[in-house]
Amino acid sequence: MFELADGVEAAVKAAVDLPRSLSGLRTREQSEQLRDVLQRRTEDARRADPPLAVRPPARRPGLPRLVRLHHRVVNDAAPGNSRRLSGRTGPGQGEQRVLSYLVLFAAAAAHFTSLADAAPHTPRLILLDDAFAKVDEPTHARLGRILVDLDLDFVLTSERLIGNWPDVPSLHIYECLRDPHVRGVATLHYTWNGRQRRLTSV
Repeated sequence: MFELADGVEAAVKAAVDLPRSLSGLRTREQSEQLRDVLQRRTEDARRADPPLAVRPPARRPGLPRLVRLHHRVVNDAAPGNSRRLSGRTGPGQGEQRVLSYLVLFAAAAAHFTSLADAAPHTPRLILLDDAFAKVDEPTHARLGRILVDLDLDFVLTSERLIGNWPDVPSLHIYECLRDPHVRGVATLHYTWNGRQRRLTSV
């Protein structure tokens, strides 16, 4: 439970309850109102104390150092092989993409779980265009396994991704073929059962 401080502007008072409602039930005007209030308050905080906005929390003056966090990248393909991330040795481009996918998957799963009581039949579905681009192929299978572990259904598009990963128990795969000299697109439909890919229809 919280109370707004005295003197809070009317726009903040009007927007404070909006995050409690499902985003899909908010009107466009309400979403824009919430975005504007959050953006304005963030800018106000940065102007009031610029160092606070850019300095890591553990280094802010006056705050005790309670914990020290170290980030490490672990290479599943080479057990026991890991490296520590720092300001000089940040994650590579592929690692950054993997991290962004992990955050996306976790956020989607949490969002759908939060809807379970109010809307139990909501599909746990995410769509990824040009999925896993610039991510190495062994990691494709690991990301597919994470989608299954989080009980997420997914639609992926890719120029090179097939999706027949052993840890994914079932898939429908559509391969689109185009002849530049013929109008239209031919589609091959495959199914995957976790072991074999089978051509279903042409």
